[in-house]
Amino acid sequence: MEVVDLFLELAAIASPPGEERPVSDVVVRYLRDLGLDSDEDDFGNVYARIEATGEGTPLFFCAHLDTVPPDGPLRPVLEDGVIRNAGGTILGADNKSAVAAMLEGARRVLAESRPHAGIELLFTMQEEVGLLGAAAFDHRRFHAQLGYVYDQAAPIGEIILGAPWAQGLEVTFHGRAAHSGMYPEEGRSAIQAAAKAIADLRLGRVDDETTANVGVISGGTAGNIVPEWCSFLAEARCQDERKLNDLVQEMLDAFTFAATNGDCEISTTLKKTYRGYRFAKGDDVVRLAAAALERCGRTVGYALSGGAADANSFNERGLRCVNLANGMTDIHTPNERIAVDDLAGMVDVTLALIEVARAA
Repeated sequence: MEVVDLFLELAAIASPPGEERPVSDVVVRYLRDLGLDSDEDDFGNVYARIEATGEGTPLFFCAHLDTVPPDGPLRPVLEDGVIRNAGGTILGADNKSAVAAMLEGARRVLAESRPHAGIELLFTMQEEVGLLGAAAFDHRRFHAQLGYVYDQAAPIGEIILGAPWAQGLEVTFHGRAAHSGMYPEEGRSAIQAAAKAIADLRLGRVDDETTANVGVISGGTAGNIVPEWCSFLAEARCQDERKLNDLVQEMLDAFTFAATNGDCEISTTLKKTYRGYRFAKGDDVVRLAAAALERCGRTVGYALSGGAADANSFNERGLRCVNLANGMTDIHTPNERIAVDDLAGMVDVTLALIEVARAA
């Protein structure tokens, strides 16, 4: 099966963020073999366009070429209809399964002379570290205003109606160093102040729309010195932008209160991670996806995602881009896998999207 062979080739190549070149070369070669011209922008994103052969709504499809960094060898194997990595690390189905499905869909369109209203393919870099490739791509190059990414680890049929707004925080507490055994009274522990601040935060699943996390912490210089500094990285996400802003302010207040009580100073840098979006079931890009999935015999469901995808970047800039689940399982783990039926199923979904767009 063409899509399986292509996916196995892609999955065997390491492509952590910033090191996607070998996988990009495979994609460019594949497009060239289809008779398509592709080009790369200054960031390395690969773009190709198939000219329309009929009326309807043109579509763009986007998948990212990077994966989270593997911590072992990549040896994808097919066993009992499921592809896994025998190397004890990630498989890279996120998002190479989408790359393979979109490329195979394009091949089928061309090989079978299927009429279409215009197809654009974009393969982005460094999605896993902040949607950087999608943000760098000049979206004005798209002829299409409607697009799809396949970047949700859930059964095929699930349509993502929204993704959260997110805010990153870099926090540093500044105390005063002192010998912890001889002059502890003269010190001001930045670690203790930071710990109190973190203890006061609402972390985890704050409510059904909101999460918060502290993911990295460091500080101090030695076990016998009262630590004069402590830094940590935190984030908050919410499907409601106003609620997110309120939670971030609550976190900032907790930092200030802990610093004051610990006689420390504090510096905080806010970093917007990405903007969220929300679609209604009646929106054109959603209705088209539902019609395509139903045509493929899939049960259509709707959900909100707790994470971001390249769709966030395109929606922020006025395009309409929906994320579709594609059957990936346990992504970012050594147990990551995808079924051959799901790889083939997303090729069918791709073709169905192109078909129903002709009547849209």
